[in-house]
Amino acid sequence: MNWFVLAFISSITLSLREVAVKKAGKDLSSAFMSWGLNFFMFLIIFALNVIFLNCHTVTISFVGILIIAAILDSLATVLYLWSIKTGDLSKTIPMLCFIPVVQLFVTPVLVHENLSLTGISGVLVVVFGSYILNMETWDGFLSPVKSVFKDKSSMVMLAVACIWGVSSSFHKIGVNQTDALFWAVSETGLISLLLFPFAVWSDKGNFSFFKLKKTLWPAFFSTLTVLSYYTAISLGPVAYVSSVRRLGVLFTMLIGILVFKENIKTLGFAGGIIMITGAGIISLFG
Repeated sequence: MNWFVLAFISSITLSLREVAVKKAGKDLSSAFMSWGLNFFMFLIIFALNVIFLNCHTVTISFVGILIIAAILDSLATVLYLWSIKTGDLSKTIPMLCFIPVVQLFVTPVLVHENLSLTGISGVLVVVFGSYILNMETWDGFLSPVKSVFKDKSSMVMLAVACIWGVSSSFHKIGVNQTDALFWAVSETGLISLLLFPFAVWSDKGNFSFFKLKKTLWPAFFSTLTVLSYYTAISLGPVAYVSSVRRLGVLFTMLIGILVFKENIKTLGFAGGIIMITGAGIISLFG
């Protein structure tokens, strides 16, 4: 299975995770949801490592990379879930499409990935498509940028995009030193430890393991998302994989309209076609 197929699978499960979080996290704090999600992910992926007898030698370099990635992802996950819970999916999720732009500048430095001009063009086409997807009218070309400053949830999600744009390079380093399963269980385990005290504190004395069941479905879809993503970045360039994953925005916005009765974006179809075109360029010529 090549990286494109894995990235596409990750885009679908990512949109399902976002919907599951939206439905399950109404009565949970963002910190508790983040901890519960990662805790269940850890249990699932740990079981897979045991079943497949998957283990690796841990080096000092690996531990350092793991700590940096876990801290960045812990912060990003809390902010990400808060943004999803408080804002419209059709306004917040498109901000994540700027992750590949950040990666275009970060990955050459951290993981020494050299992308072709055609591939970079494909990434920018995907980002442009997502920008169109978030426009209110053709006359208001700068409306998505303006909406970021008007909507706090969108602004927070843009910060999340910047953090994940950086942490993704550490994911690739960690996966290359071990494999997707081992890296996933290591990071989710550490994130669970980091977030636990914040989960207890944010629940204001009402902490209960019984509430954990509400995070099970989000954790299930998240497990599928990260495993397919980590495997994909071990096979292909990070920016390419992330760009294809952004197709999940289309699924999320469609679900947001059908399930949560959010307003239909008049430019949604145009943006979607542009994004699909960009993904095609990356797949064929990247």
